[in-house]
This record gives sequence, structure tokens and C-alpha cells, in this order.
Amino acid sequence: MPQHARFADLCILSQDEGATDTATAYTFSEQLLFVTGRPVIFIPADVPLDTLGRHIVVAWNSSRASVRAVNDALPLIERAERVTVLAVNPADFIDRYGALPLERMVEHLRRHGASVEGIWLKDIPARSIGDVLQTEAHKLGADLLVAGAFGHPKLWEKLMGGVTPDLLANMTLPVLMSY
Repeated sequence: MPQHARFADLCILSQDEGATDTATAYTFSEQLLFVTGRPVIFIPADVPLDTLGRHIVVAWNSSRASVRAVNDALPLIERAERVTVLAVNPADFIDRYGALPLERMVEHLRRHGASVEGIWLKDIPARSIGDVLQTEAHKLGADLLVAGAFGHPKLWEKLMGGVTPDLLANMTLPVLMSY
């Protein structure tokens, strides 16, 4: 399947059965992210879908993976009725990456024709970021979350925890990820 996925613009998969954020082996979904070079939309196993892509929440942390996910999602973002850029603990990534303010991503997406707003959340514990992203997306009425995959080394996130394994294991809405 990974070889076939390289000839697609987008892969769409169901959530891995029995995926947990504590397992040390890589799931099929994680492997597909690593080797295809293509964005993947993961659909939660037990969540009914009425819409997909009307209101998109972009999880923004100014990392390379975050940039890649936004770029890969641009065709969907440009067609969405509403886009919300959500930054969790922005001071952390401004310090870590020398990142520009969140407003720059909002401006960038507006240049692509998106109806977009930005939301900043502060003082969120690192272990709960995945849950906070999904909770906020639900509060906003979003039907798709866009997030970069594995902003830290893959093995580090797998062993020590991270947003990507947490989102994949505890998915409550569709998630588009890029690596």
C-alpha cells in the first residue's frame, strides 16, 4: 500500500484498530505517514461524519511538520467555509523555533482566500495537548483537524509520549496529518 499511496494526492484511512498511545511498535497508520510522503486523513472508527472540511482547525506550532500539514491541506482550506488556526502554548514554539507570531499564519491563509481566525491557548500541560486540540475543535464545531506529525524525533514521541501518538490513539474527529 505505501508504494500505491505515493501516486495519490491524499490517503484516507480508518483509525487503527486497538491503537494506543503507549504501544512501542509503530502502527500501520504511523508507518504510512513515514514512508509515503503524502498527507493522510485518519477517520475515527466510531464517529459518524455528516461533513468533512467545512470548518477546519489547524493545529499550529510553527514546526516543519506543521508547515507541511498546512501546505498539504491548502486545497481543503481554500474551500472550507471557516478555518481556525489554533496555537497551544505559543510562547514555547516562539522561543524554540524563533517563530513569528500566529497572526502571520492567519494572514498567509487569508491570502489563499480562507475565512480564518486565530486562537491562542496558554499554560496547557504538554501531556494534554492532543486532548486540548480535539476538545477545542469540537467546541468550535470543526469537522477536520489539520496537524503536523511527529514534531519531535519519532522514537522519542513513541517512548515518551507526544501529540501525534495521542491524536492517533484517541481520535474524536477526522485528522489530516503530514510528516
